[in-house]
Amino acid sequence: MTNAQPALADISLASELINIIPAAVFFKSADGRYLGCNSAFEAATGIRKADMLGKTAEEIWPKDLAAAYRAEDEALLRSHGIQTYETQAAYADGSRHEAVVYRTTFSNPDGSPGGIIGVAWDVTDRNQAARALRDQLCFIEQLADTIPSPAFFKDPEGRYLGCNRAFELFCGLKREDIVGKTLFDIWPPDRAQIYNAADEALLKAPGSQSYEAPIRYADGTDHDVIFHRATFKKADGSLGGIVGVFWDITERKRAERALRRSEERFRRIVENAPFGVLVTDANDTMVFANRRFAELFHYHPEQIATLEDWRALAYPDPHYRLEVTTQTASDIEALRSGALQTPPAREVRVVCGDGIVRDIEVVATVEDDLIYSVYNDVTERNRAEQALRDVLQAEALHDPLTALFNRRYLGQALEREFSRAARSGETVSVIMGDIDHFKKINDTFGHDCGDRVLQSIARQLNTHSRRGDIACRYGGEEFTLLLPNAALDIASERADRLREAIRDLSLSCNGQAIGRVTMSFGVATFPQHGDTPEKVLKAADDALMRAKTTGRDRVVSAGLFLPAT
Repeated sequence: MTNAQPALADISLASELINIIPAAVFFKSADGRYLGCNSAFEAATGIRKADMLGKTAEEIWPKDLAAAYRAEDEALLRSHGIQTYETQAAYADGSRHEAVVYRTTFSNPDGSPGGIIGVAWDVTDRNQAARALRDQLCFIEQLADTIPSPAFFKDPEGRYLGCNRAFELFCGLKREDIVGKTLFDIWPPDRAQIYNAADEALLKAPGSQSYEAPIRYADGTDHDVIFHRATFKKADGSLGGIVGVFWDITERKRAERALRRSEERFRRIVENAPFGVLVTDANDTMVFANRRFAELFHYHPEQIATLEDWRALAYPDPHYRLEVTTQTASDIEALRSGALQTPPAREVRVVCGDGIVRDIEVVATVEDDLIYSVYNDVTERNRAEQALRDVLQAEALHDPLTALFNRRYLGQALEREFSRAARSGETVSVIMGDIDHFKKINDTFGHDCGDRVLQSIARQLNTHSRRGDIACRYGGEEFTLLLPNAALDIASERADRLREAIRDLSLSCNGQAIGRVTMSFGVATFPQHGDTPEKVLKAADDALMRAKTTGRDRVVSAGLFLPAT
């Protein structure tokens, strides 16, 4: 065997050793060309050894990495020492990893610079874990300081190991003045004894502990707090100490007391409210009813133990009860779903325990699982509104000056009486009258006096009307009398008596005599002078015109009506 053979064997052994190293190994010439690498380098970079031999960094790596590698190479070749640094490496999957590189130079057999050999360890996971740990510790510290409630932890001997910012403010001490101290170093003896007894009890029975107690803050104010404390273990499972936090419930306690007072006031207000209040739950259980509810409906509590009992008494008609309950259920569902923003006011008829049927306005609201129903008695209001409607209806059908029916009402009365007469075969007569020379009265004595004349004529019309007759002011100085079941001769006679009564009036205005006032009349009868209200009214008006044109102060009957064939 020649001397060359052992040398080749050594080279082969060294190559195998390099290949089994799990870290990436590479070596390159002094001019920056790769001379070789191990299997780990190939696996990480995704580049085969055969494809990288003789290549420079610029031919293999991204531009920014190649420039960084070139700069490090030049620095190492100048120093001829060992170089350790952290850098980035491009992997076969396109990702970039963090790596720690250990590199040194090697020489040729003649002593000239041969190149660089390096080993790279992927420290991406290690660095990420270290950063995550640092971030987590920083977060925990910030989180503890963000907690508005005082928090602390101490060892089994009672020495404080740490606390948050709120605990510093509570104690009136800095964290560095608290850590390592015991209860007796910080608190007055009486309070230290109380806190120490609680610590000993917890350490004897490891677990958690909660209790409420009064404490005094560093500013001297007394507060109510709830302590939550628990033991914690070390990594080896041994007892590590106590961690604790407490919540200041002083304001909550005050709010609870205020709420109780508010609820008592609310109950008194509701109990004495002038309207009925009923509170039921989602199961239709009657939770509360105020005094006015019982007074309004006159049912004894034993009679209405359940909502169903109440509904059966209040709405005895099953069809009406179903209508009311269905509407109520629909309203409640719409309020819960948001389809209704404002509770609607529904009016119902309630049969009360005293036998009276009352009109009740109900407004139901929903709060959580409770339904609040407010009952207001609107019976008198409805009666007043109906009376007002009746008055308004009467005013709408009456002439405001003479208080006689107006032309609008006359139209309704004509249709009604003519229909009745057509069915029964009876007659209906119409008298139309007009004041003679009324314009002269207005011009001479003024419109106020003219109004008084109109009122006097209206009184005469009412005086000479039978029960069932309808006297109307037709317009201006014209008047109309509708006489149901009156023949032509009777109507003409009535008109003549009325004419004479008006002519005999002695009228004056403001102490000044007006003189004789006369009227002209036209008379027509159904069916003799027309088969419709319009035709009879027109016939009476034509007869009136003839009375006016033939001398006035007279009664003229209509001509004979000849129906179309």
